[in-house]
Amino acid sequence: MTRCKVAKVFPILFLLIIVSFYFPQMAKAEDNQSPAGYTVESIIPENQFDKKRTFFYLKMEPSQKQTIQVKVISTQKEPVTVHVAVHDAVSSSVGAIDYAQDKPKLDSSLKQPITSFVKVKDNVKEVVVKNYEEKIVDFEITMPEQAYDGVKLGSVRFLRKADDSAKKKTGLVPEYARVIALMLTEDEETFNHGAELHLKKVDVNVSHGRKVVAANIQNDQPKVLQDMTIKGSVKKKGESKTLIKHEMTKFSVAPNSNFDFEMPLGLERFLPGTYVFTGSATGDGRTWKWEEEFTIGKKQADKVNDETVYKIVVPAWVPWTAVGLILALIGVIVYLVRRPKQWQAQGHERK
Repeated sequence: MTRCKVAKVFPILFLLIIVSFYFPQMAKAEDNQSPAGYTVESIIPENQFDKKRTFFYLKMEPSQKQTIQVKVISTQKEPVTVHVAVHDAVSSSVGAIDYAQDKPKLDSSLKQPITSFVKVKDNVKEVVVKNYEEKIVDFEITMPEQAYDGVKLGSVRFLRKADDSAKKKTGLVPEYARVIALMLTEDEETFNHGAELHLKKVDVNVSHGRKVVAANIQNDQPKVLQDMTIKGSVKKKGESKTLIKHEMTKFSVAPNSNFDFEMPLGLERFLPGTYVFTGSATGDGRTWKWEEEFTIGKKQADKVNDETVYKIVVPAWVPWTAVGLILALIGVIVYLVRRPKQWQAQGHERK
């Protein structure tokens, strides 16, 4: 390799070394989870409001009592213990209706949630199936005496936790869940038309280890909102520069629920001050628009900055190492630039 080529290649090699300090290789974990070992199937009753749906969508009457059934089917010879429960449906920040929270925080507009009048018959907590057998689980519905508009939404959930041997191998307890939605109506109106959105609050907090501006949005109507597009932006009060901008599509909202529309703030430290949130949502042929000022004090800003997992933490030795490498690079470049001139001068002296 000629000296000229060395001079060109060396800076590239140096940059590769620097990159390796800041961007270590990441290993991809393999998914070695075993099959769930069971499946479930809804037994649709005669009062199914929409026969095309495989989940329970039932036409009910005030004070009506009814038992619905779900078939739990083993898919292996070994016994499988499946836990059974009823859950209320709530909205989530990821845009999908959540049917599986054990103790969800219910919205103030939700009166008589579905868990208050739908129970597992005989208070059954779990069912065991084995050797490809099938078992029926009954759920008892006792409708409220007072009629209601819209829909009540929840689910019947079946959960299998892995055995202790799996926990010993990985330190984790895999869960295998099957969920069947349960929607009850008395007025027979369209379930996904008539939602109403309200901006309740804007704040800064930590969600899943990252800093976010969270705009809490409420749907105070007993209606589902589907295929919504929601977007928002944040500026410092009195300034024109947009600090963050975020948009989500295909967003679904549960009836009588609220959710946080989260806008990631990035890795930079969030500074205290007064900010302005501007947002809008479009769905069901309607558009909602909001604008709200919110103030974050120094104590709250410091707390959020300190609690976040996703932040830049540079070890103390890195800056000094980088400076040393840069100085070494400068020295090598100077040497490579001056060395040909020295060779040329030496050649003239020999002549």
